[in-house]
Amino acid sequence: MKRIFNIFASLLLTVTVAEAQDIEKEVVVTKEYTPTLETPDKLPITPRMEDTVTLRPEVRYSITPTSWATSFEQRPIAAANTYVWNYHRQPLLYVKAGAGYLLNSTADLLLSHTDGARNSFGVDLKHRGQWCDVKDPVGVKRNAEYSDSRVKLFGSLGVGERMEAGIEIAADHDWRYYYGDVNPQASAMSLPIVGLSAANPLNGFGAGGRVWIGDDFSDLSRINFRMAVDGGYYQSKVKGLFVKQSGEGEVSDFEAGLAHVGAKAELAKMFSQHGVRMVVGYNYKSGSKQSDYRNSILSVAPRYLFNNGALRVEAGVTVELDNCTSNAAVNGAWGHYVLGNSFYTGEQSKGVHLFPYLRLIYNESGMFTPFVEADGGLQSYDQQSLAQLNPYIAPVYDAPNASLYTMRLGLMGATRANSLTYSFWAGASINDRALYPFMLGSYYFPMIDKLVRIDFGGEVTMRPVRGLEVALDARYHINKIGTNVDQFIGIVSESVDGVVLPSLYQNLSDYKGGRSPLPAFDVDFKVRYTAAKFMIGAKFGVTDAYDCLQLVSLAGAEHLGYFYESECPMRLDLGIEAEYRVGKHLSIWIEGNNLLNRRYYTYPLYPSVGISCTAGVKLIF
Repeated sequence: MKRIFNIFASLLLTVTVAEAQDIEKEVVVTKEYTPTLETPDKLPITPRMEDTVTLRPEVRYSITPTSWATSFEQRPIAAANTYVWNYHRQPLLYVKAGAGYLLNSTADLLLSHTDGARNSFGVDLKHRGQWCDVKDPVGVKRNAEYSDSRVKLFGSLGVGERMEAGIEIAADHDWRYYYGDVNPQASAMSLPIVGLSAANPLNGFGAGGRVWIGDDFSDLSRINFRMAVDGGYYQSKVKGLFVKQSGEGEVSDFEAGLAHVGAKAELAKMFSQHGVRMVVGYNYKSGSKQSDYRNSILSVAPRYLFNNGALRVEAGVTVELDNCTSNAAVNGAWGHYVLGNSFYTGEQSKGVHLFPYLRLIYNESGMFTPFVEADGGLQSYDQQSLAQLNPYIAPVYDAPNASLYTMRLGLMGATRANSLTYSFWAGASINDRALYPFMLGSYYFPMIDKLVRIDFGGEVTMRPVRGLEVALDARYHINKIGTNVDQFIGIVSESVDGVVLPSLYQNLSDYKGGRSPLPAFDVDFKVRYTAAKFMIGAKFGVTDAYDCLQLVSLAGAEHLGYFYESECPMRLDLGIEAEYRVGKHLSIWIEGNNLLNRRYYTYPLYPSVGISCTAGVKLIF
């Protein structure tokens, strides 16, 4: 009897396990992805959420002051991406105030209101400071007076059952003193160096807006359409211009404006697994006052779409037609600004440019996802674009459009619970008019030449336990530089019996002989732990050293002065952050940067301010 009972129990257990296995295999729960923000969001533009794995991005934006950008932060190609047109996820009220050392200030405010699921309006106000003294290489303190301001009004309104219309109006204010390092030898000579007087601030102001209407492109089973129109004006000025133009007398000031208008239309539709997409855009920029810059770009981009659930493909071409007239010829501008010649002509570029476009992702398991990307387009070198790249750009400088081609292939993936996400890739980019660092006095006056770049990179994020996140981002660049920059010759200083004299003309750059005008690698490591009541984190960044030429201008000289070779040292940046939640809506936060007190350069020859700390309160409703 006992034996029969054991046999019966074994059979029953086998059937039960088999049934459980069958149920587990048969029951598959799927849910259409809807982006969500786990922390409040404040962005200057509609969020662009990128993820080359599945086109289903995990979004974790946070409200932080705009970080200081670096002109050498290399992101040669954007990942395959999706766009979220609507984002009604801001808090009703967000305030982040702060103060710190060295003198700095942070003010961040967001007031937003959502009426229903599709209507919203709000205001976005920002301020940033950093007023302190920075020592130059010979110990002389110079005022480093930054200031940023921004006021932004935004709103959206539901139109019909599916579409929305929106408007954004923004204004910016910029005020900078802060002068770059002059070669120590030149400083020690106590020469009348032009461009370092406190009467020479580079000051810019911009305002603009955008109006849009259309679909959010979340359901392509029907035709999706949207259109946007934008415009704005940017102005830059400087008093006591940094060059003496031979035969034309001293230039007391400079002022230039840049107006731009643009429009963009997009259409997309899927037919089962196949689809089409079309993007058409036009941008026009026109200089005013002391700027003769003109630039118009017409873009047409047809795309083919394919999606069978595992394989996603978007392929096509981008055709761009440009007609650009710049103020400063590429390297020929030296004849006007450096050698004192009065003859000067700008440079033009026009023609039809064809750029391939490809986004291919094969995602069947999620853990191993190969991808291939190719892209390209025209890069505008107008005064405003260059000021965003390097705020110390010479106000007389702009250049014709550059053609940029990029490609990348790699492997990405994530575990089911996102405890590990990674991306490894190799890529290449070609820029026929890349910018190379050159300082004319204390102003950025880049030389231009071709650049072929090979990139290897990787990003790994681990979440081994709840609340702990560790991230590593590393990139290595192989830079093949064109021939024009490498042949640059000029006057260099030479010391004879303690007296500094100009030597013969000679090759200065010699990049093929070992000098490097661009960093070869950059690495960033971050770790953060978030608990119910507090958050603490640390970051460490390294960027390779690079070389920069500098022409130190001498007042009253027939020619402008002496060339010096300078090295921007390796960046080693250690920082910390912490936040403690006092109550449901109130937190106290602190941030520390450059704790190693390194003299590295965010921009060529513009050193860091040493150890800095900012602290304040955060209020969220």
